[in-house]
Amino acid sequence: MSKQRNSKSAKSNVGKLASDQPQNCDHDQSALREGKDETLSSPATRAQESFSVYYVSLSVVVVLVAGLLAFSVSHRFKNSVTVPTKADTKPKGLVLLTEEELSKHDGSDPNVPVYLSILGRIYDVDKGRQHYEVGSGYNVFAGRDSTPSFVTGEFSREKATDDVKGLSPEEMLGVKEWLDFYRKDYIYVGKLIGRYYDSEGNPTEALKEAKTVIKEGQKLKKLQEAQNKRYPGCNSKWNAEEGSTVWCSQNSGGISRSWVGVPRKMFKPGKKDSKCVCIKTTGPSSDTGEGNDGDLNNPTMKQYVGCGKYDVSCKL
Repeated sequence: MSKQRNSKSAKSNVGKLASDQPQNCDHDQSALREGKDETLSSPATRAQESFSVYYVSLSVVVVLVAGLLAFSVSHRFKNSVTVPTKADTKPKGLVLLTEEELSKHDGSDPNVPVYLSILGRIYDVDKGRQHYEVGSGYNVFAGRDSTPSFVTGEFSREKATDDVKGLSPEEMLGVKEWLDFYRKDYIYVGKLIGRYYDSEGNPTEALKEAKTVIKEGQKLKKLQEAQNKRYPGCNSKWNAEEGSTVWCSQNSGGISRSWVGVPRKMFKPGKKDSKCVCIKTTGPSSDTGEGNDGDLNNPTMKQYVGCGKYDVSCKL
């Protein structure tokens, strides 16, 4: 009985030993694998950390180099910038012609475009060539500056001139209107060296004086427009049977108003010619702001012969 118990006990110990031994082996192998993994992963981790440090350092270097380059370029650019001189500010492509050069554009050569000059500004008028060619009505302007002829009617090339001195402010205003016309409808070429522009294309004293007279004309025009509102022009007609008739209406003279008025001859100081205007017959005077007879007592207004004081229409 004792042997049997010992034998069972031995078998039990052997079985227990056998069952315990694989568990210890698995634990050792697991520990070995973990140790092996730790051993293998350490160089990779260190390499990755080293690469990160290298990448950050490289980025810093790149930023510093880029900053230095930007500063260098900016510094060189600032040093290379120069202040433009007066010659540099001259309009690019500015064409300056002498009188001799302009004369070649007088319409005599069909292969050369027609140019004209007005107050020293040259325009290509070749699209209206038929009006400027030799023998045509406007040939006086072709290939030259004949500015006064635009308002004086002097169309002889022998007598025409470019000198506007002596023209009235009203006439110079007419010159300005012609200049605006060419600016709008024709191609600007350049400037004519001579009376109105020097060899550098700068305005001369003659041009400055001409512009001053034009400004005077513009002021007079405004005054005239104001006067036209105070004293609108008359309507007029003529026929062989009745002769001339002038009359007033609420729209005569192109001025719309609430009153009609009566015809009068208006004389300007220092001039013999008169103009038919319509004046008010009631209310204060347009000049003095006084009275109640309108402009009937204005000394520059004369009644037409054979026409009543309050007649709206008069036969002349």
